[in-house]
Amino acid sequence: MKQSLGLLEVSGLALAITCADAMAKAAAITLRGFEKTNGSGWMLIKITGDVASVQAAVITGANIAKQQHGLVAHKVIARPASGILPQPAAISVSPESVRVKEEKSAEDAAIQEKVQTAALDSTLCNLCLDPACQRQKGEPRTLCLHAGK
Repeated sequence: MKQSLGLLEVSGLALAITCADAMAKAAAITLRGFEKTNGSGWMLIKITGDVASVQAAVITGANIAKQQHGLVAHKVIARPASGILPQPAAISVSPESVRVKEEKSAEDAAIQEKVQTAALDSTLCNLCLDPACQRQKGEPRTLCLHAGK
């Protein structure tokens, strides 16, 4: 089935998020992203899906934006040319990136353990959580072993 492209331009990021939420709930569409446009805080919402779903979603979003006095423009392109639709970013996963992520999760676990230990010991330095640090909770930050790092 051929995809269609829906564009909704509204004034403000908060309104853009509200409209995108309503659009996603109104029809089976894929949110392709937000884009800041030239103008007074205007945001462009890009969606794709089948023609009827995109039309219903854009109408829903436009009605919400109109109620909030933030509608700038809206457009549905039924069957755009092959180069017009926004392409999803390709994500590649290498064994190196998986190993780095595992190392980071081990570091996060160690930090979490320090935080839990520090919660039990209220006299421990609450900045670095290092047991070797002579600074106690409530003392000046400059007394911390890791001050300035």
